[in-house]
Amino acid sequence: MVLGALESEVMGVLWQAPGALTVREVLDALNEGRSEELAYTTVMTVLTRLTTKGVLSRSRRGRGFAYTPLAEDEAGAAVQEVLNRYGDAAVAHFLHASAASPTAKERLRRLLEDG
Repeated sequence: MVLGALESEVMGVLWQAPGALTVREVLDALNEGRSEELAYTTVMTVLTRLTTKGVLSRSRRGRGFAYTPLAEDEAGAAVQEVLNRYGDAAVAHFLHASAASPTAKERLRRLLEDG
C-alpha cells in the first residue's frame, strides 16, 4: 500500500501514540509547529479513508471516534492489504518467491520458529 503524504503523516502520529487517538488529538499533533494549520475536517476525512482502506480501526469515544492502526508500520499495512485482497494465494506466491533465495528462506524459517 502506498500512502499519500498526508496519510503518511497521520499514520506517523498514530504509530507513535501509546493508544487510540481522536481526530482532535491527531490534528493537534499534526499542527504542532506547522505554519499553515490543517483543518479538522481534512484530518477527519483522511482518518475515515484510512479506516475504509483497512489501515485503521475505530471505536466510539464520546460523540466521536478514536482511531488505532491495524499494522505496526507501512510495510505491515502493505502486507495486510495484500492478504486482505489475495488471501492464501498471496501467501503461496510469497513462499514460492522466497524459496528461490536461500537467505530469504532461512530468514523465513527463523521468523516462523520465533513466531
